[in-house]
Amino acid sequence: MKVLLANLHKYVGYSGGIEHVLSRMASALKDRNYEVSVVMADEKEGYPFYPLPDDVRLYNLFHMEDMKAIHAGTFDKIMREVTRAFSKEGARNRNYEILLKGKKALQKVLEETEPDVIVSFREPTGRLLLDGISTKIPVISMLHNDPDEIFLHSPKEEKNALKKSRYIQALMPSFIGKAEKYLDYDHFVYIPNAVNIPDLVADPGQDRDVHVITNVGRVTGRTKRQHLLVEAFSLIAKDFPNWKVQIWGDTYDKAYVTALKSLIKKKGLTDRVFLKGTTKDMKGVWEGTDIFAFPSHHEGFPLALSEAMGVGIPAVGYKTCSSVNELIKSDVNGYLVEEGPEPFSKALAALMKDEKLRRKLGKGARESMESFHPEVVWNSWDKLLQKAAK
Repeated sequence: MKVLLANLHKYVGYSGGIEHVLSRMASALKDRNYEVSVVMADEKEGYPFYPLPDDVRLYNLFHMEDMKAIHAGTFDKIMREVTRAFSKEGARNRNYEILLKGKKALQKVLEETEPDVIVSFREPTGRLLLDGISTKIPVISMLHNDPDEIFLHSPKEEKNALKKSRYIQALMPSFIGKAEKYLDYDHFVYIPNAVNIPDLVADPGQDRDVHVITNVGRVTGRTKRQHLLVEAFSLIAKDFPNWKVQIWGDTYDKAYVTALKSLIKKKGLTDRVFLKGTTKDMKGVWEGTDIFAFPSHHEGFPLALSEAMGVGIPAVGYKTCSSVNELIKSDVNGYLVEEGPEPFSKALAALMKDEKLRRKLGKGARESMESFHPEVVWNSWDKLLQKAAK
C-alpha cells in the first residue's frame, strides 16, 4: 500500500513533536512494507531534524523541480501579524491563503506518488487536501493537540473541511468528546503516540555528586512555560545545593528565551539552571536525569514526558494540563499539582529529598507506559490504514 504523510509546515531542521511523530511513523510503516512518501512546505531548503528512511521520497512544495518557488512575501507576513492582533481565526485564514499558493505543487505530488491513503498531520494541511484541491483519496486527519486548543479559534472553513476526512485520530480517549463539541462527525478513532523507550532503565535514586531536574520541549511561554519551573526551583534551590535544572529544546522563540534568561539571572541561578538546546542523544539525557519536570499549559500526547516515564523517571506536572493529567498519576508515577510555582516546588522537593520515593515512582512510571509500546500503536495504525483504503 502507498501512503503519503502530509505535514505542510516548516520542517527543515525543525525538532517539533509532530515532526518527531512523522519520522517514527515513516520508519514504522516502511518496516511493515508500506511505500511511504512525505510532503512538507518549508521556505528553507534542507533536511528534517528527525531522519527519514533512505527510500522515503520527500517533497517540499516550496522547492519542487519545475515549480516556481512559493514564498510568503513581506506583505503577506505583515498582514498576517496585523490580523493576529485582532483575530486568531483571521490569522489562521491568512496562513491558509499563503499555503494555498502550493495547490498546484500538491496536486503534482499526488500525481507522482499515487497514494492509497493520505495521513494529514495538521488541520491546515487537511483543509488544503480536502477543500483546496478536493482530493478523493482517503484522508486520515490527526489531531496532535487538545481539541479545545485546536478548534477554539479554528476557521469554520477548516472545521468543515476536516469533516470530509475518512477518519480523525485523537491522542486521548477524552479528546474525542472534546472534538465532538466542535465537529459534527462520527468517525473519530483513538490511537495514542508510540512511546519509543531507549534500551535503558533509569535509576533516579542513585547517589550522584550532582542531581538533575530535566525539562524537554520547545522553549516557549504559552505552551511549555519553562519560566514556572525556574520560579519553582528558585523557591527551593538553597535547600538542595547539589541539584540543578537542565532545559532541553528548540530556542526559536527568541523573545521568550531572552525573558527566561533574564529570569534565571534575576533569581541568581545562572550556575544552576541551563538552557541546553537540542540533542539527538536522548538516552544520554535520561541517564543523567533524576526528576522530569513538565509545567506545560496544554499538550496533545507529550513524547518527552512519556519517554522519560518510560525509562523510569518520576514526573511532575499540572492537574490542569490536558493529556499530562491523564499520563501522570499522583503517588503512582509522579505528582500532579495545582497551578503556580509554589505547588510545583513542593512536589519537586518531596522527590528531591527522598531517593527511595524517586525509585518507587520511577518504577510506577515505567510500568504505566507499557500500554503505549510501539508494536501496540503501530498495529492500530496498520488496521486503520487498511480500513481507510477500502
